Amino acid sequence: MVEVLAEVPCKNNEQALIQLMTVYGTDIKRLCQCILNDPYLAEDAAQETFFKAWKGLAGFRNECGEKTWLCHIAVNTCRSMMRGFWFKSVIKRVPSNNIPYETEKQSDYDPTVWNAVQSLPEKLRLATVLRYYEELPLKETAIALGININTLNTRLRKARSILQKNLKGWYFDEDE
Repeated sequence: MVEVLAEVPCKNNEQALIQLMTVYGTDIKRLCQCILNDPYLAEDAAQETFFKAWKGLAGFRNECGEKTWLCHIAVNTCRSMMRGFWFKSVIKRVPSNNIPYETEKQSDYDPTVWNAVQSLPEKLRLATVLRYYEELPLKETAIALGININTLNTRLRKARSILQKNLKGWYFDEDE
């Protein structure tokens, strides 16, 4: 885990923001795109996330990792955007070919799992994306979502159950 803020002598400065954006910018934008299902809104949400982080640098107490802290801000920023009238009035879905990949080389990608994850209820989808797509540890995922670790485990268990049911015959096969 990279600790950018530990490297910067004064937390409340432009250099810390630049380093945070350099190290975590792609992860935060990808997370926002997973939540909002729109690359342009994701860009706005990521920028807003880093702006809020910059304003709150003095309040960062190292109780969790920097990525977890930024993910928490990003999740709340995206939730705020989704509560807005404009977002509710326009139904957006990312076409399968616009999914935010870890790497550029994904020519054999099958969107079946992604579509199944996107169809999960919001709370289950956020837990799944942070835990498995962003690969945050359980404790860090719970912190990013602002929930108890037992609640997170319950959400992940429910998500896996729904995904297993929805993907039966595609990946999961109970007969084997």
